[in-house]
Amino acid sequence: MNWKLKKEIIDVLNSEKGFKLSKKGGDVKLLFIYPNAYNISINNLGYIGLYHIFNEQQGILCERAYIPKDWKNRKDFRIYSIEGFRELRDFDALLFSVSFELDFLNIIYILNLEKIPIYSVERDDSYPLIIGGGIALSSNPETISEIFDLILIGEGEDIVSELSEALILKKEKSWTKEKFLNAIKDYEGFYIPKFLKVTYNGKKIEKIEGEQKLPVRRRIYYNFSNNPMVSPITSYKGVFSDMALCELVRGCKYQCRFCLAGYFYRPYRVSSIEKIYEKINRFYKEYTPKLGFIVPAIDPSLSLMNIKDYVERGEILISFSSLRLEDITEDILDLIKTTHQKTITIAPETGTDRLRRVLNKKFTNNDILNFSEKIKDYKVKTLKLYFMIGLPTETWEDIEGILDLIMNIKKIVKKVEISISVSTFIPKPHTPFQWEKMADLEYIEKVRSYLLKNIRKMDNIKMEEENTLWVFWQGVLSRGDRRLKEFFKEHIKDAYSLRILKKFMKDNLLKEYYLEEKEKDEIFPWSFIDTGVKREYLWKEREKAYQGVITLPCNDYCKACGVCL
Repeated sequence: MNWKLKKEIIDVLNSEKGFKLSKKGGDVKLLFIYPNAYNISINNLGYIGLYHIFNEQQGILCERAYIPKDWKNRKDFRIYSIEGFRELRDFDALLFSVSFELDFLNIIYILNLEKIPIYSVERDDSYPLIIGGGIALSSNPETISEIFDLILIGEGEDIVSELSEALILKKEKSWTKEKFLNAIKDYEGFYIPKFLKVTYNGKKIEKIEGEQKLPVRRRIYYNFSNNPMVSPITSYKGVFSDMALCELVRGCKYQCRFCLAGYFYRPYRVSSIEKIYEKINRFYKEYTPKLGFIVPAIDPSLSLMNIKDYVERGEILISFSSLRLEDITEDILDLIKTTHQKTITIAPETGTDRLRRVLNKKFTNNDILNFSEKIKDYKVKTLKLYFMIGLPTETWEDIEGILDLIMNIKKIVKKVEISISVSTFIPKPHTPFQWEKMADLEYIEKVRSYLLKNIRKMDNIKMEEENTLWVFWQGVLSRGDRRLKEFFKEHIKDAYSLRILKKFMKDNLLKEYYLEEKEKDEIFPWSFIDTGVKREYLWKEREKAYQGVITLPCNDYCKACGVCL
């Protein structure tokens, strides 16, 4: 092993507090790979939480791997496990946790680098099993599905024990890969790409058939309320330095029509407040006072004001992720003031009330301005605003509305720095907007340039940059299918660079198909996945979007979408 890489890994381990892997061996050796940088992996709660759960299983030794710093510039670059410094080929299985579509390319690069054949059909039993999971793969695995022997669809907590038992059985009985896959093919949430047959008619999919039970049902963790996830490990090298993340709710009750997480993680579930306090007590006393709450929607049942006592005694420091405007009460603002949180993040998404209703966001520009008035007295240093462009029905009036809203906010919070994030709408699977066309590059570049030009003229306001080429590529990866296999194979050495995108835009006949508007009854690459949300419900939500009709938040009595039947 290169000494610089070994030193980097040792520094990473020394930076960590919390759970320490004490096992030296196990019946099955599993490498859990996050195909991105360490500082992102350590703050991915799903990844680091499942790593801990895997190591609670008898007979499983689970180690981690990530992509080291400056990897693109290293000629001697390799991937090793960080706990045991083992090579990838030393493990029985490699499990990739994929949260972002652009990380698909990193998986291809890693396997090629380690001289592991990219596609499942090319690997015999001498190679580790290649397994995938995470929301990006769960929502539409087909873009890179044939890389994997097995893909896990849905939430991971319950899948861990079933997968562990199956891997142990495979090793005990010396099963071949073929026999193992046949044994697990009917497990809920276990998708085996080699058992799926897709028939095409021109550019469109004509039929999806399978040698395993279809549709593949998404796994849902129903015990979340009694067992919320809290980071078992923190590191000062993380994006959120030395912060333990706590998932207060899973899913979101507000049903924003563009949001994958809001639809894919249904039903909306709220943590037991007693369990949260129990874990907070245990974790902050052991190794960190800093807690970050992952909470897309604050539920009244959380009684977060009870945490205020901990904060006032100086026992914990807390921070909220982006807050929904409807949830920000005077009590929540008082709690934020007590925590001395210097940045508040909200997501107006658009500059006009009309377009916000299309997205199913009920609050108005006046509500945003009233909120801005409230935070003047709370010693907030930075107000972060999330906007989105390229949305369905968007007009230039909506773009002008973004600038008007920013200027009106600034008039109110004169001394507060405003940070603007403008992302591009990407149609996501399993959402009401999965049928939508993605805006073309020329339009997106024009809008971003216009916004940036005008925002630069404003005092104490910053706008984050975004590479529109990567956005286009993300749109392709999000709605792609297995016909991309040959393209990836041909351009494998360019998988992590913009060269692959430029070649795709120039040569690939399907590039416009993946991004164009879809017909109502069109078969999607992900149509074989059953999330529990009825397709008819999604289509009706799309129709309501074009009518500007608001759908009320999820509640305990609604049976409309199908998940809670």
